[in-house]
Amino acid sequence: MVQQLTIDEIMSLRVRVLRQGTPATDAHYPEDEYPDVVHFGIVQSGDVIATSTWFIKECPEAPGVAAMQLKGMAVDTSLQSGGYGAQLIRAGVALAAERNAEIVWARARDSALGFYEKCGFQTVGDGFIDEPTDMPHHIVVRRL
Repeated sequence: MVQQLTIDEIMSLRVRVLRQGTPATDAHYPEDEYPDVVHFGIVQSGDVIATSTWFIKECPEAPGVAAMQLKGMAVDTSLQSGGYGAQLIRAGVALAAERNAEIVWARARDSALGFYEKCGFQTVGDGFIDEPTDMPHHIVVRRL
């Protein structure tokens, strides 16, 4: 069951999943301090097993369109492909609709593009290397 959590509750999972095999060790984002930020998580047996962070932010590939960005999407590596990520996407899309966003978007790792496409996102724009992780990424967008 998706619930709202604090940054402290999700940070360990974020670091473990999103920084594994990268030169980065920190998984704090400036947006974690936004007044409208929401950190969703799924807790199982007292442990956070999945998380995502959502906030209002314009998409560089859709200027002027009301948008909510997804960031920090992480599912415990032993539980990936179990539907937890899709649950987080559904919760975030519902939040975005409540906040009158027209689109949701993310800076997605190329290795996760298949997941995002299954969740209704489209890849847009040119690829880029994400500085903290040194991994290839693309922007993905889903219209509401």
